[in-house]
Amino acid sequence: MKISEALAKRRKSLSSDSKSVLTLIGGTTIAQALNFIFSPITTRLFSPEVFGDLSVFTSITGIIGIIICLRYELAIVLPQDDDEGFSLLKLCLIFATIISILAGTIFLFAGNAIYASFGAPNLVQYWYYVPISLFLTGIIQACNYWLTRTRQFVVLSWNKVIPVIVVNVVSIGLGLLGNRALGARLFAIFLSNIANIAVLAKAVAPEFISKKHATQSNYQQLIKKYKNFLIYDIWGALLNNLSWMIVPILMNAYYGSNAAGQYSIGMRVIQIPASLIGASISQVFLKNASEKRFSYSLYSYSIETAKKLFKYTAPIGIFLLFFGKPIFHIIFGNQWDLAGIYSQILAPWAVLWFISSPLSAIYTICQKQNLMLIIAIINLISRFISLYIGKLFNSDELGIVIFSISGLIVYGFSLVLIFREARKSDKAYILNE
Repeated sequence: MKISEALAKRRKSLSSDSKSVLTLIGGTTIAQALNFIFSPITTRLFSPEVFGDLSVFTSITGIIGIIICLRYELAIVLPQDDDEGFSLLKLCLIFATIISILAGTIFLFAGNAIYASFGAPNLVQYWYYVPISLFLTGIIQACNYWLTRTRQFVVLSWNKVIPVIVVNVVSIGLGLLGNRALGARLFAIFLSNIANIAVLAKAVAPEFISKKHATQSNYQQLIKKYKNFLIYDIWGALLNNLSWMIVPILMNAYYGSNAAGQYSIGMRVIQIPASLIGASISQVFLKNASEKRFSYSLYSYSIETAKKLFKYTAPIGIFLLFFGKPIFHIIFGNQWDLAGIYSQILAPWAVLWFISSPLSAIYTICQKQNLMLIIAIINLISRFISLYIGKLFNSDELGIVIFSISGLIVYGFSLVLIFREARKSDKAYILNE
């Protein structure tokens, strides 16, 4: 069935979009709440050293996991034809298998050197968890985008909650039984991934079993057709992640561990709306915007979504701008006043970042990953320069001020490009009719 045909049957109104978003927000909120409830227990059962080694493991698998499907999972929602989308799903599973085997071979023979460089030798004996985790991650990512394409947002919502329950219950159970080593936490993560896939399998497996999508596209043609994901999107995603990870590293190097800790807490609070609302809106926007492309309304839908995002985030940004320091003082104590000051400085940037982040899916939809790569490079460089200038003047607050101003410029420029590409896409489809 073609998406254009389905549009006539299931025209999405703003209220239905809101339902999809609220469904995902509900799952995310419950998952966040459960993590918060379980955290005081797990932190008492497992030592800081275990959490430290675990953070190295999750960082490694997180970085490689970004490219486990070579970013072709993003293309699953794009084709007008469902058969082509399903072929992309299978192509992603092939990529995930190949890259997982390669990663497993590397960590089998070079795991000692890799983990030594990260200061986590305890992970050497658990090298096999890397390829296993990567393979499961690839399956989860690919299937999540298929569920987004088929609008199974309830399943996606459950998929945010169940893994959190499993990883915490298993960790606590093993900890209470006396197994408080790193292996217990890694095993709990493994079981949470299995539970994740079990939920996905109930929705996706029938698609394979029924052979509903009998028409299979040529994989070489698919790779070529969506080559921008391979050429540009991978690097853009890696650089985007690096631009986030490098800030606390530079804060620690330039201004000391206290400043880095203050920044981390400040950003954790600032990112709450993004984790609860932004990620859910982004997932729904990607699917709906892909459809709007065929009805020549991508630009108007992008503007409409931007206004909606501004309405959600502006009050939070204004609140942090004026009351960041006193709020942090009351909630976290006087030792976290600097985090409150950071949040005040970053509040205007946070509003624009919150708006542009979901809308950046336009780059993917319009096959303009090269522009996204350019934005990621500029973003990374601007953050480095901002904090370095602060170091030269021996002022962490100056560094954060320049960081915020440069971020406003970068994300503002990105929004201009996003709206321009959306408008160009509408015009191109009208001319092709």
